Amino acid sequence: MDVVFFVLDLAVLYSVYVILASSLNLEYGEAGLPNFAKAAFFAIGAFSVGALSVRLGAVFLDMALEGDFKLNSLRWAMSVSQSVARNPFLGLGIFIATLIVAVLVGSVLGVLASYPALRLREDYLGMLLIAFSETIRIVARNYDPLVGGTFGAGVVDFLAWAGSPLREILLLFLSVVVAAIIWLVYYRLSTSPFGRTLRAMRDNELATESLGRNIVKLRMMAMMIGSAMASVAGVLYAYYVGTVNPDDFTTSKTFLITLMVIIGGSGNPYGPLVGPAVYLAFDRLIQFTKQRLILPFDPNYLSYIVLGVVLIIVVDRHPGGIVPEKPTLTLPRELRSLLRQRRVEETWNRQ
Repeated sequence: MDVVFFVLDLAVLYSVYVILASSLNLEYGEAGLPNFAKAAFFAIGAFSVGALSVRLGAVFLDMALEGDFKLNSLRWAMSVSQSVARNPFLGLGIFIATLIVAVLVGSVLGVLASYPALRLREDYLGMLLIAFSETIRIVARNYDPLVGGTFGAGVVDFLAWAGSPLREILLLFLSVVVAAIIWLVYYRLSTSPFGRTLRAMRDNELATESLGRNIVKLRMMAMMIGSAMASVAGVLYAYYVGTVNPDDFTTSKTFLITLMVIIGGSGNPYGPLVGPAVYLAFDRLIQFTKQRLILPFDPNYLSYIVLGVVLIIVVDRHPGGIVPEKPTLTLPRELRSLLRQRRVEETWNRQ
């Protein structure tokens, strides 16, 4: 059973990080937009689950919620979960409804967050998005009816009907499938004309605009798609953890995802698969060994030191990441072969 829970923990976290790294790679690696509010869009997915799963369950069950949400959400979540254990369709309905709301809210806020990108340079945009991210977290922390403030909010177990260990296996399968679908969508976008246009905008915005591309629309679409992807990751994370607390979504989460993108390979669609794997491998290794080491400082800080060293080594030895971005091939293979053959013939003729 311990092995099942270990694999579940690893697979769900890897799936969540792959989705987040894919969304940031689309925005930053492809479009050149430093979205330092990634933790906020991740939180929006989780907050949608924390704020709505219990309330939707109560509406479906015609159950009265009497009392303070902050003090009673965990108890209400358990009551609704007991009903879900007898009615799988209730759990499925709650999951789908919260997922749709999270994607819609994340997309709308992503579009709104793209407007400052029209006028600000990358460094100022980054600072503004950090402030936006902290604003979302502080509002959730201090407005108790949303997700219970500092107490957090309980989350309905939408797989309560399955029982253990089938519940864990289904959650693992769901996380992996959702992450695979989102990564494939990102891969298709990256290798499509849309992805090439984003990279052209990143490399030379003026030249791209002079060729008739709408820079405003491109930035808006990149932020909207990336934000919606991050919200899906927040939904999976909230259902996996079982509670939602605003303090889990600080800006350190954003920098963690940025670290994965840089280590994996910014601008390469395979980077979001490699970066989270490297991070989780080091993180789990540190978790297993840090208590056995005698250190002159708090062992909890060891992971920051090791990951910082890994980042420095990767940036120094492989500036483009472990799987760096490949140059875009703009001509068909047949035409490239024909041009290469013609150059060889011209060389022979000159000789």
